[in-house]
Amino acid sequence: MIALRLAGGAALRALAPPGRGSVLAVFRRSLYLEREGGALACLGPPALGPGPLNALCDLPEGFEWEAQGVSPGLPFMCEGGEARAGGVAVSLREARPWRPSPPPGGWTAGILADGLEALGREANPPAEGMGGIIPELIGPPILRRGEACLAPTDESTPFRRLAWPAARILDAWLAGALRGEAGPSPEEAENLIGLGPGLTPSGDDFIGGMLIALRALGEEGTADRLAGWALPLAARRTGKISLAHLACAAGGEGNAALHGALAALCQPGAPGLAEALAAVHAVGHTSGWDALAGAVAACAAWTRGAARRGRPRGFEGRRPAPV
Repeated sequence: MIALRLAGGAALRALAPPGRGSVLAVFRRSLYLEREGGALACLGPPALGPGPLNALCDLPEGFEWEAQGVSPGLPFMCEGGEARAGGVAVSLREARPWRPSPPPGGWTAGILADGLEALGREANPPAEGMGGIIPELIGPPILRRGEACLAPTDESTPFRRLAWPAARILDAWLAGALRGEAGPSPEEAENLIGLGPGLTPSGDDFIGGMLIALRALGEEGTADRLAGWALPLAARRTGKISLAHLACAAGGEGNAALHGALAALCQPGAPGLAEALAAVHAVGHTSGWDALAGAVAACAAWTRGAARRGRPRGFEGRRPAPV
């Protein structure tokens, strides 16, 4: 019997009630289960890190799911505090629920702006994915398209030629939305949804990071508008796993590494930022950096908006509500 130790809210909703489902995807040390009705949970070792869909288990050394006869399509059943797939049983009886913490209290627009500057100095994103846009999001505006504040970027790869213009458009929309403008949906940014390889494409992770940061900053209305645009499109343009992660992000929940980075940015001097970025780097192939780029876009737009509204450096922003 494998013990489940820590599980996000979405994972518990998929595993705790009695019912059936099937194995959606299997990897060496982790797998996704899909409940009848579509709820997902990702079972794996503690190295996955806490997250809304993650169910972290005490897996024995050398344990591999496929070696246990677990394969996509295999039925699973949840009953009596256990989840069973084939000959593998996972006990939920000692599972602790996980939810992300909001940023620490007392943060200000000035503190967040300083944190972003520190991130610009510390960040070393990979060449792939959306992480490379972070310096332009933080740096001084060189190119303005409407209210976009992104500098001209390297569009030397097919991914960047699609992603960067769409990111500029979404950034412009976000700036207007944070001012309360009821502008049209950012239709030209639709290319981001489902863009990139992997279970959670980079474009999806970027939008998810933006949603998580907006919730953390207390911008509920803007997050609702962005989610209302993105989720119906994602249902048609991306896979089940990425859609499930986006739905969690729409509620303000993502991988613990991203929440840790946001917490560091919202404290004077950004303590622990280097450690937080190391944790971000460990999430997926580029997923951690992709989501951080979206979060930076939201944070940078928010601080620019605070400056435009004449809030002095050191303005005491309201503490965001827990998500």
